[in-house]
Amino acid sequence: MIEIKERDLHEIEFFLNQSTLGHHLLFERDQVADILKTPTEQLDFFKKNSLPKIQGLLTGLISKKSLREKKHYLRSLDPEAFEILLRTYFHIVDNAVLASTQSIH
Repeated sequence: MIEIKERDLHEIEFFLNQSTLGHHLLFERDQVADILKTPTEQLDFFKKNSLPKIQGLLTGLISKKSLREKKHYLRSLDPEAFEILLRTYFHIVDNAVLASTQSIH
């Protein structure tokens, strides 16, 4: 099992925060557009894929020490695993954006 350190969590929080601002440092724009052109909801994504696989991929990304290592990890994934990780990452980003949005009545 991969050990996740607090520093690693702070680093991934930084990447997630940047993504909420529209700065996707881990992924190339064309990769994001190509994969997310089909909404996750239409794929029944989170029911089809097992949580342990998603956790393993996300843990693998978080455990990498630098942006360079994270990008290398992403390039090393097969297309299905890459799509799972990208969709999971942006699902987290979307939820963070929605959670930070306040309704004004």
